Amino acid sequence: MSPDDVVAAAAAASAPGKVLFAGGFLVLDRTHTGLVFGLDARIHVHVQSWEDEEKEGEEGKACSVLVQSPQFEDAKWLYTVSPAPVDLVNGARPAVHVQQVHDRVGYTTTANKFVETTLRYALTYLSHFSTVNWGPVKITILADDDYYSHSPSTGPETGLHSSRSLLKFTDFHVRLSDAHKTGLGSSAALVTALVSALMAYHLPASTMPYKAIHNLAQAAHCAAQGKVGSGFDVAAAVYGSCLYRRFTPAILEAIGEPSAPGFSERLHRCVDDLERDHKWDVEVATGAVQMPDGLLLVMCDVDCGSETPGMVRKVLQWRKENSDEAALLWTALQQGTEDLCQEFRRLAQRDGIPEDGYKNLGDIIATIRRLVRDMSAKSAVPIEPYVITELLDFCTSLPGVVGGVAPGAGGYDAVALLVENDVEVVRALQERLHGWKSKDSRNGPAIGTVQLLGVKQEKEGVRPEEPGQYASWV
Repeated sequence: MSPDDVVAAAAAASAPGKVLFAGGFLVLDRTHTGLVFGLDARIHVHVQSWEDEEKEGEEGKACSVLVQSPQFEDAKWLYTVSPAPVDLVNGARPAVHVQQVHDRVGYTTTANKFVETTLRYALTYLSHFSTVNWGPVKITILADDDYYSHSPSTGPETGLHSSRSLLKFTDFHVRLSDAHKTGLGSSAALVTALVSALMAYHLPASTMPYKAIHNLAQAAHCAAQGKVGSGFDVAAAVYGSCLYRRFTPAILEAIGEPSAPGFSERLHRCVDDLERDHKWDVEVATGAVQMPDGLLLVMCDVDCGSETPGMVRKVLQWRKENSDEAALLWTALQQGTEDLCQEFRRLAQRDGIPEDGYKNLGDIIATIRRLVRDMSAKSAVPIEPYVITELLDFCTSLPGVVGGVAPGAGGYDAVALLVENDVEVVRALQERLHGWKSKDSRNGPAIGTVQLLGVKQEKEGVRPEEPGQYASWV
């Protein structure tokens, strides 16, 4: 990278949410792939210089970083940041020191691990560039409505937002910890947007360094999670809709802990892909995803939510204990993903709706759902819980609805539906969902209000934003 000499007065970036439409659980294994759609619901991050009236930073000393999420109550975190000490023997440095401030009135005392970890990783990487300004900064995080279940109902015309360019954010009037997430990948979008905005602020450049953003965001996100995940959500946040094959976990494992000597140098070499023995082998095929003009992907929220890490552990344990049975199921699901991509491409190359409608596409989706239910039953993990099966069956019985899935790791997050790209189809779907209730809840939590989210599929990933448009929030 060759940054300019001038540090930006303010910078902003946004990153999209995601839905792993096919390949849930399989995407953890490099043998398999996942079909990921980016969504037009975005997390926005604005970075600007800031005057900390209670603390004046000195060159080489700790400076203040204020992080605020003004859509929520009690969501202002204050951190002190100081350069990492250099080992006088070998010159190796640990991570930049980031410490949350707990003893100042008016700031949140609970931890925000994704923000704090991303600050630590991003500022450590940026410390290798001479243009970095270590003065105090204020970071503002804003989220589109559809990341949270309690957002107000969307437009009456189609259930979808007419324009995301208006940047009309909602004051949710709750604490962040009390907000119900819809499962659109808010943490990956947050980390990606925060990394991008910090890079744009400290290293102004004419184009976004997508590869460096991806590698750094993957490192920070995995560290915040406490494990090396598949990374499909970060890849979608950076590159948008894609067919994704995960990277080898050893790439990030080799960085080590932030407190270890040499962490700073290892992180820098990893992000810039300079390690000979641990080259990035991730595969992100954006051209493999072609949504036909006649189709629209929409999300249906059930106001509940799942604990994904626990579900993943149980499924992987079942796979380990039943390797032969799981291998057959994994192979069939991989074939389903490939069939799905092929059918999308075939439909995208046609003009208009096929003579048989979208029957073939619907059949492929139905086959994938059947295989997922098999996995769910065999592993005793609610990947497609009965109430979600009931909801998906109801939706796919409606005119214009091609098919739907419990995306990603499944559970009680928002479901994904493919529908004909027609205003009347979407309106009818929204009306039929109003007041929908399960007839047989069986075992498991009761789902809340069922409604279409105002979100749809889009190809674009992370992008720079005009800082001035956030003036009323920052």
